[in-house]
Amino acid sequence: MIKKLSIDERFEILKNVNSYRREYEGKLQPMERLRPDRPATFISIGGGELGDLAITAAKRHYGGINGGIKTVAFDRYHGFPAQDSADYYEVFNMMDGDMLEKYIKKYVPNPNDPHAIYLEVEMIDTERTFKLSMEEGYKVMSTPYGPLICMDRHATKIMFNMLGLERVEWAYANSEEELLRVAKDMGLPVIIKPVMTSSGHGTSIVMRESDLINAYKYAKEHARGFGDEVIIEKFLPRLKSEGTEITQIVVRHFDEEGRIVNSFLPPIEHKRPAATYHESWLPSRIEPSIGKKCKEYAAKIAEFLGGIGIYAVEQFVIGDKVYNNEVANRPHDTGMITRWMLNMDEGALQLTSTLGLPIPSIEISRRAYGVAHVVLAPQWIKGEKKVLSFNVKKMGSIKNGDLWYFGKPTAYAGRRMGLAVAFNESLEVARIEAEKIAHLAESCIEYGD
Repeated sequence: MIKKLSIDERFEILKNVNSYRREYEGKLQPMERLRPDRPATFISIGGGELGDLAITAAKRHYGGINGGIKTVAFDRYHGFPAQDSADYYEVFNMMDGDMLEKYIKKYVPNPNDPHAIYLEVEMIDTERTFKLSMEEGYKVMSTPYGPLICMDRHATKIMFNMLGLERVEWAYANSEEELLRVAKDMGLPVIIKPVMTSSGHGTSIVMRESDLINAYKYAKEHARGFGDEVIIEKFLPRLKSEGTEITQIVVRHFDEEGRIVNSFLPPIEHKRPAATYHESWLPSRIEPSIGKKCKEYAAKIAEFLGGIGIYAVEQFVIGDKVYNNEVANRPHDTGMITRWMLNMDEGALQLTSTLGLPIPSIEISRRAYGVAHVVLAPQWIKGEKKVLSFNVKKMGSIKNGDLWYFGKPTAYAGRRMGLAVAFNESLEVARIEAEKIAHLAESCIEYGD
């Protein structure tokens, strides 16, 4: 069972970050060469599309196990996207700390051997991985304590306050009565979120007072862990009409002299008509001065948390203001567009940096706009349905675009089943074309019992 942290426990973790960082970074070292006779082990705890992007990078860039990197993926169900890509895999409940420790030690019996452990999802026992790292020396990336802060929205907000970062007005509530009082004081509309979840699950934009209680129940149902606490944020109407959203990714890695430094991906722009990821693109349209501010804020967060690997900072941009919203201790779903638009995508950067390997200069590799649009399972699905087929013939040939079909064996309403991508010199044309490919792909998937 994942327990909810108290306010005092959250402050205690944040207060200790400096000492955690010094201790943890002192154990890290760069890797000079890969050895097929003694391969480094890369474990992705979670084998969804973000895990698959990192696992496949071992083969795409380094030749896989024969090149010196052995890949392992864990997930809770058979047929997960990275299962076929990984050299080894296990299926179990990753919130069971004993099972999680057992399988980590199965593939890395000696924590002194070269390895990296990537926490791809939130539904795992992060307290156990923290202990394995800090007490036994396992290398959990980007840091073992980062998930305790970044996966807990309350702790994240406290971190923003500590670092003096711009953020949206927020509060928390532990009951329906407290929620109603906070929403009244803050003024509608508001956004209600679970304290711990991922990819926007359980998040609602509430425009009417009559919808507050249902949104509260929805947030609790989709929370990772247990408890009645939710986060309430002030909705910014100007964000939809005048602003935009940015994911600023920072990669912490070793440089040529063995020092840990920050590198930055180009700002990734995205839109979501509701609460969850819908579309993203590169390059962004924000002004260079705003991009500089996005990087400065993200760098403060990455420097504070430390370690090596990726931090993805979600930011709201309105005029010349940048509001920091959330932080991921790993690659981000909005960053999947990097698979087509950068010389090294975010999955490859996570694998490369966390193993202590050198990373190249990060550059946009296309001259056109590239837009990624989600492919979703239909809302009519009740419970969970089996995926029966994918109509390749109907899909036809795609021009100036691509489709990444994840191959998930089952679906529930709104589950992400793939990603459609389109390219054009006009951003608006590329957005329209990516949406067309996504809807065509949605019509090609057959579901049944």
